[in-house]
Amino acid sequence: MTQPDRPLLLASALWALTVGGLQAATLASASACKMQEFGELNVNADGGDITVEAAINGHPVRLIVDTGSDITMLFHGAAEDLGLKWSSNGAATLYGVGGSAGIGSTKAREFSIAGVTVKDLTIPVAGRMTSPAAQGLLGAHFLLAGDLEFDLAAGKVRFLKPTDCQGEQVVYWGGRYTVTPIVPSHVDKRIELRVLLNGKPVRAMLDSGAGVTTVSAVAAQRLGAGPGSADLTQGEGLTGLAGAKVDSHVKVFSTFTFGDETIKNARIEIADMFTADEEVHLGSNVPQAVVDFPEMFLGADFLRSHRVYVAMSQKKIYASYVGGPVFARRTHPPDPK
Repeated sequence: MTQPDRPLLLASALWALTVGGLQAATLASASACKMQEFGELNVNADGGDITVEAAINGHPVRLIVDTGSDITMLFHGAAEDLGLKWSSNGAATLYGVGGSAGIGSTKAREFSIAGVTVKDLTIPVAGRMTSPAAQGLLGAHFLLAGDLEFDLAAGKVRFLKPTDCQGEQVVYWGGRYTVTPIVPSHVDKRIELRVLLNGKPVRAMLDSGAGVTTVSAVAAQRLGAGPGSADLTQGEGLTGLAGAKVDSHVKVFSTFTFGDETIKNARIEIADMFTADEEVHLGSNVPQAVVDFPEMFLGADFLRSHRVYVAMSQKKIYASYVGGPVFARRTHPPDPK
């Protein structure tokens, strides 16, 4: 997840060209309801991240599909590897797991994704490579301009526009599903929802850029799973844009509930993710968070085991379980030789 302290977004024209510029296909129709697909991404979800292939100035790059990041961006190391010069944007800063990172920008002669090329595009540059398999992030202001479907079993992320559709009609693939509302957030394009851990409400964010579902140490403490709990085991840790690794522990919660789906013995990681994002304000010695972070990231591990329709048009999330363990950590693939 990344959160800028002031807007710095990939041009909205990119989404319009990539998605709106493609010919729509009607996927299903029920009475007056029509589900039109305006584009899709071929994604790889075999490793720890969900990634998509793009190209900058003719060079292939892989971007993490990241609904938790406000912006689409390149990592500093990737910009250098591509021979792109970048400049600092002064006070602009990203906040996320493990601390903050300054933002710069670069100009790409060509940016290509999903078969569409945009010329002379300014792209934000920030942070360190968090995955050996990716050079940047494809963020929420690109992904969430309309309705979005994660169908990772088929290796697809689809951009959809429902017309004259009510409620469950958007679940065009049929079958059983659960639904939960998207709760209001002061941050634009953030997918926040309420889940239950051991029957207690937790404010979560659907974050496709988080490889593993994680609950904050503060929320875990509230749920009785703080430091010193007898049933905690050592986790593999998390690494954010700042490059700092955050220790984690694993807790087996008796229940995790999403909508009306309840998973028993849910193995979920706990980490003190945002301590480094606190600052001391003048007149106070008490550190306060600079950003209103969620209590939990619902990550790529959840999306791999479900077909998920993010209905921005309805402010709801529909999910169908498709098989496999729900909270299973997958490691990144080995570095390419």
